[in-house]
Amino acid sequence: MGSLMPVGGGPDAEIIATLNNLFSGSNLNALRGHEGLTGENLFDRHHKLRRVAFRIGAYPARDYSPDDAKRKWFYFLDKVLPAATENAIKRILKDAIRPDSPITAVQFFVEENASVSKPHLFPPNNSPLSDFLDPKNAQHYWVRLVVKMPMEDEGEDPPDQQSDHDVDDNGNDIERPISWPSFRLRKSARGKSSKKSSKKSSKKSSKK
Repeated sequence: MGSLMPVGGGPDAEIIATLNNLFSGSNLNALRGHEGLTGENLFDRHHKLRRVAFRIGAYPARDYSPDDAKRKWFYFLDKVLPAATENAIKRILKDAIRPDSPITAVQFFVEENASVSKPHLFPPNNSPLSDFLDPKNAQHYWVRLVVKMPMEDEGEDPPDQQSDHDVDDNGNDIERPISWPSFRLRKSARGKSSKKSSKKSSKKSSKK
């Protein structure tokens, strides 16, 4: 999202799919539990979206050469997205991950409108949170970003893993590791059947 090129396809489609996945299901629960476990509020005024996006993996990861999608995304978050729009997005996400939130998913959209001067949300940034709910599902938030046009070819390196951390008013590092849900690989059905067949064949051979 963020008027990568082209809007609605390629890296745009990837980042929207990634964001939708991060803010639903077990991933949303992990983000929701993070503050309780560590005391870190990911979307308070001390946190920058570009840094949080880097930490949670919310950026294009595929190769779109010659389009440098990953660096364009971080340039957009740092240099193009207005502070008012960043704060509006953080306000929605902060409410979505509060411990007692009824929200089960946040869904992201981006659309072009040549008449806008700066990226903003629809409804407007300062609308009540209730206005950002899915009209057909009050347990889903919508983050609908309106941009003027696809971005020009400008990029910025992702935040530095070691040194570019979010800090509080006293300059203290406020970041804490995020614990994501774990998963186990399933054994294939073929593997199970092959084991059974091998046992059967061994029994047959032993009978002989």
